[in-house]
Amino acid sequence: MIYLDTADLTTDSYQRFIDESTADDPTVIERSELVAIGITKTMLKGRYDVALIFDETVPLRDEYLVEIIVKLTMYKIIGRNAARKVPQDVKDDHTWAMKELKEINAGKITLELPIKTDADGNPSLKPMFGNNTNPDFYI
Repeated sequence: MIYLDTADLTTDSYQRFIDESTADDPTVIERSELVAIGITKTMLKGRYDVALIFDETVPLRDEYLVEIIVKLTMYKIIGRNAARKVPQDVKDDHTWAMKELKEINAGKITLELPIKTDADGNPSLKPMFGNNTNPDFYI
């Protein structure tokens, strides 16, 4: 695994459930993690240096991001069960993880990870501004 380890997964689920869902294909865990990392990269690449964060040799771990990736990975793993029914708590965890990724992407939650920079090393985030005045608004 690139970003997670077995202890991260067993924090959210018993090893028995993971083993039952992956018994027929031992590469499921790695592939599920890659999908979760892909989703996370897509959501974070506008703000953070995802190449540095998810470097395969020395990834930069953030425990909040680990929690999000675990939830996404476990959803994929548990979804492989024989009945193809995902328990409600796993669905809720997946929904929470996607919501948190959206909030990180929007800048409402900041992580202690390197932000995206340009060639000179300056932050490449574009400032967001707007005008919300309404001259025709009367009380």
